[in-house]
Amino acid sequence: MKAHKIPSNSLDIYSELIKDYQDENKGLISSTTSFPKMDSLANLSAVKSKEFTDTNRKKLIKAFKEQYDNIKISKNVEKNLNLLSKNNSVTITTGHQLSLMTGPLYFIYKIVSVIKLSIIMNKKKTGYNYIPVFWMASEDHDFEEISSFYFKGRKIIWKQSMGGPVGEISLDKLDFLSLFIENELGTSESSLFIKSIIKENYLTTKTLSEATFGLVNRLFCDYGLLILDPNSRKLKEIMIPFFKNELFNHNCKKQVDNQIEILKNDYNKNYKPQVNPREINLFYITKGERKRIIKTENGFELSDSNKKFTKPLIEKELIEFPERFSPNVLLRPLYQEVILPNIAYVGGGGEISYWLQLKAFFENQNITLPILVIRDSALLVPSKTLKSIEKLNVSYSDLLNGKDHLIKNKIKELSSISLDLQFLKNKLDSQFSYLEKIVSKTDSSFKGAVKAQKAKQYKGIDNLEKRLLRAQKRKLNDQVKKLEVIYNSLFPNNKLQERTENFFDYYLYFEHNFIPDLIDNFNPLNKNFIVFESK
Repeated sequence: MKAHKIPSNSLDIYSELIKDYQDENKGLISSTTSFPKMDSLANLSAVKSKEFTDTNRKKLIKAFKEQYDNIKISKNVEKNLNLLSKNNSVTITTGHQLSLMTGPLYFIYKIVSVIKLSIIMNKKKTGYNYIPVFWMASEDHDFEEISSFYFKGRKIIWKQSMGGPVGEISLDKLDFLSLFIENELGTSESSLFIKSIIKENYLTTKTLSEATFGLVNRLFCDYGLLILDPNSRKLKEIMIPFFKNELFNHNCKKQVDNQIEILKNDYNKNYKPQVNPREINLFYITKGERKRIIKTENGFELSDSNKKFTKPLIEKELIEFPERFSPNVLLRPLYQEVILPNIAYVGGGGEISYWLQLKAFFENQNITLPILVIRDSALLVPSKTLKSIEKLNVSYSDLLNGKDHLIKNKIKELSSISLDLQFLKNKLDSQFSYLEKIVSKTDSSFKGAVKAQKAKQYKGIDNLEKRLLRAQKRKLNDQVKKLEVIYNSLFPNNKLQERTENFFDYYLYFEHNFIPDLIDNFNPLNKNFIVFESK
């Protein structure tokens, strides 16, 4: 694949907050440990390796080895498991829900970004070992979000009623994947690989956690990626004091609210949080259910349930059954950072946005916030679409800035007349400057009349410009339709391709070099959007 790298800050694909984070806005310094750079990552390695206790490292290694007990381990996975036991080893982590067949493409991009950042840091030879980790969000309970994937433009849905943590979902009702193998996949080498992935991981395992663990391991074991399922009694035992603090002191809400105010004061007074904290940011897990814990006058109760706890009883429950307590989206980062010697979290714009709310909470808990790194993003252009792009001389920047932007710019380029009427405002300026000078010499009502007329004239010019563009669109209708075909093929449902399309669809097309090409070209520290062409 041929790669084109476009600076992300030149594209309209991120929120203002994330653009400002990429630009290292000074107002965000108080919400970060450091902006992502190799030197800052190296410096944090020394801090984190000292902060992470030998006791927790031993418990982590034991949990990893138990989870890999029935998994075929590659040499690089075995190497990283052994390295992780050393005090100079740190992790770089990303996480995601257990999406069926990996779900949207960015599932893969997150993992590749973590692997590439680990490779970059290991080459720097800082004296520390950098180990990529994938955190399986197995305790989430939004089954609808993870129960489908797209293949060749068609949405394939896993229809099953299910409550509780998605990782515990039984795979008994996955017969439709057998039909998928028979009806949708051919006999090419890449098709046979996908068939083996499905058979080994979805048709022979018991739960979605097992299937996802096996699938991700099969795709990335050669790169030494370690996979962790946090829904573990041994790991949650480490969290008992933190969960107890959350139940009785509610520090997450207090400190996140505090950080939100810091963001408003230091960064933007109109800042709106990505996630609002609850009084208690914990769930309680029972078979087939994950219920929110709510504080009451007499103790605690579970949402949509009759189950209640007194304060002594819930503390006893936590000590005896820590595995029944599950952190929500704002408490989960703390869980991750307590049990891993982690220096960086790699995520999408939405994830980084809520991590920026956590600095005060982490300081309150005496845990170092990791450096937040925005994952790589990419657009994959098949050869057929590439030919159309080259024929119409379409710019990737125009494509990535939206359909309206693409068509408007191309119509301006193709038109024999200028579609920019803004110069007329400059001519009006001199006329209204004269009128504004004589305002003070006449009745005050004249000032309002001049202001209103100026606004009316300016609006009229804007409207005429829009009508002129619409007229040219009608005149150049054939070109507009071709542009729409190109755009719609690369941005399904008017969204970034990576948010809809599935990895295996493109694996069929780009074949076994797909992941190696991604790793060669990704670098989350470079802040580029990458367009891959297939010829």
